Amino acid sequence: MPKSNAQRRALVVGAGIAGLTSAWWLERAGWDVSVVEKAPSFRAGGYMIDFFGPGHEVARRMGLLPALEARRAPISSVTSVDSSGRRRAEISASAYEAVADGVISLLRGDLASVIRDDLRAPIRFGATVSAVGDDGRVTFPDGSSDEFDLVVGADGVHSRVRELVFGPPSSFVRYLGHHTAAFSFQDAELSARIGHRYQMLTVPHRMIGCYAVRDGAMAALLLYRSDSPELPADPASALRERFGDLGWVAPSLLSVVPDDVYYDEVSQVDMPMWHRGKVVLVGDACGAVSLFAGHGASLAMTGACVLVEELSAGAEGAFERYQGRVKPAVTHTQEFGRRFIGWMAPSSAWRISLRDMAFRLSGLPVVRNLIRGSVAPDVDGVLTAGREPSR
Repeated sequence: MPKSNAQRRALVVGAGIAGLTSAWWLERAGWDVSVVEKAPSFRAGGYMIDFFGPGHEVARRMGLLPALEARRAPISSVTSVDSSGRRRAEISASAYEAVADGVISLLRGDLASVIRDDLRAPIRFGATVSAVGDDGRVTFPDGSSDEFDLVVGADGVHSRVRELVFGPPSSFVRYLGHHTAAFSFQDAELSARIGHRYQMLTVPHRMIGCYAVRDGAMAALLLYRSDSPELPADPASALRERFGDLGWVAPSLLSVVPDDVYYDEVSQVDMPMWHRGKVVLVGDACGAVSLFAGHGASLAMTGACVLVEELSAGAEGAFERYQGRVKPAVTHTQEFGRRFIGWMAPSSAWRISLRDMAFRLSGLPVVRNLIRGSVAPDVDGVLTAGREPSR
């Protein structure tokens, strides 16, 4: 006799947005869910994201929109500044919201926190996997092992599950020629000076941005061109070396870069198959779209929801149906992200000027339509084909 959902056990590897959302839907579909996360503690903060699209609908189904709205960052504009901090161009929040329907700007960590707070499944931090079989048997670093009816690899671009089951990163990871870093810190004076605007200084192949968060806190995002995906041994020193010649608030930001700063290559993940046996990948592990594309959090939540929809509809062929619905949206967004590099990280002064001109003219309908095509890939249809998971 096949097991009922109440008897089925699932292991989710990764407690980011994809993993937490997968666990949320699985436990409400009757699965016995465990979550492991290699980080020693929950990862708060992160960089600002514009959350909309199909993930917004998933959050509505989960009943999380009120909590997300409560954490909305009151960003009034996106402002391009010069090396002295003078405004070059600006797009207002109202103009941006007109091209990104329902957008909620918030820290990535705040989105993850809202999902975690509504999750009942236990999360084991400082834990990962050392072996994963496609039969669902998992071995942990302490030598213990267990068997699961489902193993969800939701452990990001550098997925350990993907490497163990599908092969080395070189087979699937596409480097996009940039490194990025993000961190937050307390500075009431700078926070008041910057205000609730996302302000950014862009020079060819480099961008540094910051914004006030709440209670005197600041968040910073740095991006630069690098020929090699290899990460530096000392990321904080590498950032100071790379951005040390810039003006505006760069010296202030670089003086407070924490030793444990979030720092990574900017890459996409492209895989022909997202599942094998009882193992399935979700989110960045199988379909990272990159910082340039954005929408990674939205697609991660969408993928998790669709996966459990299809499992609830019938285990036979569920993984194939899940991939068939989600992968086209991921592929489309990845293509969009590669085109967007020239918008977010312009390679020359004239490209920066062209982008700033679009900001200045953003009130015109024709320019607004152009910006819509530049910042918002059309992936909303991914949720229309299925049913909500059983709850």
